[in-house]
Amino acid sequence: MTNYKNRGEIQKTLTGRLFHGTIVEGTVTRPAIVKTWDYLFPMKPECAPRLYKFCDEIELLTDERANKHPNLVKLYRYCFDTRLAVVYDAKFTGVLSNVLLADDFGWDDRMKVATQLADLFSWLHEKGIAFGCVSDSCIMIDEEVNIKVFDFGFVSNNVTEDTEIPVEVRVGWEGPDIQNGKRTMKTDVYIFGILLLKLIAKNEFICAGPYQLDRCAIDEATRGKKYLVHECFKEVDYSNAFEITLLAFLCLNPDYPDQRPTMKDVVHALKLMRTRMKKRKRDETEAE
Repeated sequence: MTNYKNRGEIQKTLTGRLFHGTIVEGTVTRPAIVKTWDYLFPMKPECAPRLYKFCDEIELLTDERANKHPNLVKLYRYCFDTRLAVVYDAKFTGVLSNVLLADDFGWDDRMKVATQLADLFSWLHEKGIAFGCVSDSCIMIDEEVNIKVFDFGFVSNNVTEDTEIPVEVRVGWEGPDIQNGKRTMKTDVYIFGILLLKLIAKNEFICAGPYQLDRCAIDEATRGKKYLVHECFKEVDYSNAFEITLLAFLCLNPDYPDQRPTMKDVVHALKLMRTRMKKRKRDETEAE
């Protein structure tokens, strides 16, 4: 049904590896992505939470309430005989982390990605699903700047905005509020804030580690003295630079997680910003 070989390895994921694969259905073949977890059966007791991660992710990708979003990768098959693995019905096109610093990855494209991400996260939250973590290396992006998320931290199903989710194992990027051993949907909002910051600042304010932010820059931004938009984006005017910087900071609020916006609010804000920028460009073109 599905073929893959170790030499087809693409990259590492949060808890395993990604491979090129092929789906074979009779005489028809098409490319696929195989994701494995680096744990073999019988599994050691201390690795049990990793099995829960696998099960929760399968539940998400087979849940008809949530798996129809265009920016979520589609599950084809999964197995758990000697190794945990899933097969995605998709062709690997590259990941967001590889284009973040590219000069030809312009502002409009970055806002398109940010809006798609926010819409997916909002969709999951509306379906009662928290995801724990999504990194820029786990987001596929194609030539038309459409994205698909293929890896999460720890998916939690049947939760609400008020649900406190115990943190049993730390995987990948996480918000500072997990220091108390719990996370919520607002922790997901922090994750989005990191991704938004990477998009608008081209990593400039992210220091030694993925979550070591330049707090001085963040503090200056909250006082209106500094904008986090990279200087190469000349088309971003004062008001838009201020607005997107404020949105990023609100999502990243480290001290008061409850004051972070909902993902639904983030989607609304991004769509308004994109609409205003398009109108301004249209007005400038007509005035020439």
